[in-house]
Amino acid sequence: MILHVTLSRGAALAWLLPGLLVVGAGRPAAAQGWLGISQSNYGGTNSAYLNPSAIADSRYRAYLNLGAAGGNFNNTYLQLDLDKRPWENGFSLKKENLNEQHNSRATQDASLTAEVRLPSLLVALGPRSAVALTSRVRGFVQATGVSTALAQLARYGLGDAFKLGLANKVLDDNRFVLNVNSYHEFAATYARTFTPTTTHFFKGGLTLKYLVGLGGGYVQNEGTRYQVLDKNTIELQTRQLSYGLTDYKLYGESGFRVGSLYGSQQLGRGYGADLGVTYEWRPESESYTYDLDGATHPDDTRNKYRLRLGAALTDLGALRYSGDQRVRQGQLANAKTVQLAQLDTLQFKTLQSVENTVQRLVGLSSAGREFTTYLPAALRLTADYRLGGPLYAGLLWTQNLLPARTIGSRTLSLLALTPRAEFSKFELAVPLVLADNYRRFQVGAMVRVGPLVLGSDNLGGLLGITTATGADVYFGLALALRRHRPKDRDGDGVSDRYDKCPKQKGSWATRGCPLPVLIPAEAPTPPDAAPAGTMPAETVPAAPAETPPTPAPAESTPAPRP
Repeated sequence: MILHVTLSRGAALAWLLPGLLVVGAGRPAAAQGWLGISQSNYGGTNSAYLNPSAIADSRYRAYLNLGAAGGNFNNTYLQLDLDKRPWENGFSLKKENLNEQHNSRATQDASLTAEVRLPSLLVALGPRSAVALTSRVRGFVQATGVSTALAQLARYGLGDAFKLGLANKVLDDNRFVLNVNSYHEFAATYARTFTPTTTHFFKGGLTLKYLVGLGGGYVQNEGTRYQVLDKNTIELQTRQLSYGLTDYKLYGESGFRVGSLYGSQQLGRGYGADLGVTYEWRPESESYTYDLDGATHPDDTRNKYRLRLGAALTDLGALRYSGDQRVRQGQLANAKTVQLAQLDTLQFKTLQSVENTVQRLVGLSSAGREFTTYLPAALRLTADYRLGGPLYAGLLWTQNLLPARTIGSRTLSLLALTPRAEFSKFELAVPLVLADNYRRFQVGAMVRVGPLVLGSDNLGGLLGITTATGADVYFGLALALRRHRPKDRDGDGVSDRYDKCPKQKGSWATRGCPLPVLIPAEAPTPPDAAPAGTMPAETVPAAPAETPPTPAPAESTPAPRP
């Protein structure tokens, strides 16, 4: 049986593959990139998204993210070739600047993602553990596995099918998933250290997530055979195609409030988790301690590792949309050949009209009121080496774990080397990234100045320095309380908190006061005792009487001679 309707140029493809022209066909972007700040020792809550164990033994006592946002677009099918740089005089964007990439890929993939990181708080619970409460809104528009032929028809329209060599031939090389999803994530993270400050140091962390669905949809094609007959008609011969969507008119309804999505008009909800561990090699751990208040303490103000290794599983979970009024799901029937045309004249006034129209034109083998979409699950392995002083080199390998035919959002598989200069109030990082399953090289940059973070994982695409196949940017603002040693103004090893003599050096034994000078006490003298150094009166001999001097004998006169 053949059902025939007239088709205007390109309308069928636009109807069957909504959003294909928007996503164009680009490699799925990282659901959370932010490569410049995620491996920093001063990343705060941003580091928890890469590995939840990162918040334990961090350089912060408290970290408050006031707000952050980022967007990413990647593309393997189309590229932007600019005649002039965006900042040059006379710059203009023309249709001729958009060209197909020269690659031999049989299928194309696409991604446009956005993320808003709402106010979030990290608090250290002492020297060994920390907690973080985070909140963010994430959005995805992605296409995976779109054949190059189908992408060309979507771009140029059926009228150019003959010029492209795609008319009057059966095309069956297409198995793709189109996914659109947005949700609000509320998360709690707990992390703690497992060992004291020794040469081999371990810590771990866990994040639990509650998800509120804000809207979504998908088209999943497991193998559809079709043929372009002319510029107005396309014929569907076999169909292994299913779809699901939430009410796209909800946000425009009179009296609609976003807050109702968290209560009476909730479209969907779900749960997720992140799990991570970190090992640090600290060959000079003893040099990162100090003595204070009678004990030896680790210096929490300094990074102690020479090498840091991390492993994390992120975004494990799913989101389920359900509801008789706001959610539709269907599987197309595969019992007859169908010719479609003039689909641009169709109008979908309600969510139910979508199901009714598909049933009338093609037929449905099943219909439902719920569907499940999975989170962008990924394996993340990291290595960070301290080159010396403030210089570090971080390595990140991210591998997407979501199978190609699974309905859900996806993370970009990449390998990134990020050298950086890191100070408490300033940081500069330059990510060097092998993206697109390690096929494309791109350069990013990130600068952190006080509370402000600004960065990009694809600086060339953002500024038009090179032929652009995508763009990436993120920024954020935060407040933080860094860790400090307890104050010891006189430097005697007793903190001011316990020092009873804060302006004099002492010891912990004397609570910071100097030792007293001991002066021997003078013994009392008895009333009848003689003064020291004299003898008793009766034994003292009397002084001899003074004897006058003996007069000298008179000079004799010699007798006269006879």
